[in-house]
Amino acid sequence: MTKIQLDPRLSPQKNAEEFFKLYQKAKRAKPHLRRRHDETIAELKWLEDLLLALEEADSTEDLYHIQLELETCGLLKKSIAVLGKRPARDPKEMLRHAVTSHGLRLFWGKNSRTNDYVSRILTTSKDLWFHAHRLPGCHLVLKAEDSSREVTEEDILCAAAYAAGYSTGKNDNKVEVVVALGKDVKKVKGGRPGQVSINAYRTVIVVPKRLNDTH
Repeated sequence: MTKIQLDPRLSPQKNAEEFFKLYQKAKRAKPHLRRRHDETIAELKWLEDLLLALEEADSTEDLYHIQLELETCGLLKKSIAVLGKRPARDPKEMLRHAVTSHGLRLFWGKNSRTNDYVSRILTTSKDLWFHAHRLPGCHLVLKAEDSSREVTEEDILCAAAYAAGYSTGKNDNKVEVVVALGKDVKKVKGGRPGQVSINAYRTVIVVPKRLNDTH
């Protein structure tokens, strides 16, 4: 049994009216709280991706683009003292790339900006898109649309292995990786660079692979 403390200064009818007002206020706040919860989760994922980009950075150029992203979102004060003012490179010039054993081309990003380029510009409707499942990681595309041959499961597993290798699961024995058609990958409206939604996908389990691996 739930006991409700009434205000003795008010009549029963007035008490009921006050509780109804509180109920209405809480009801109106629920969608706002849900939206703020979703925005906070998205922000945390974006920050985790930034941390991975810092770990993967292998040049001052990589660090500079992370600095620009932090400045753009207001988390870092604009300054030329850290890495100096320089023109931002075209994202397509910064991509990592490889080919499958059957010669299909793979491209993936190094940070949020290049991930955004991979997903929004480079990936066409018939290409295959990869990302480590529920882990911060690169956005990787297998270019299927411009190939004259059919994509095999071997090609898919190869691409997935690189997607796993450039995620926070890179040192794990096995990683689950999302595989989606390019047409099912959409940029989140109003989201940070590199934030996408996926309408349909499947997953595969692979051993992570990096460019300098021999296996």
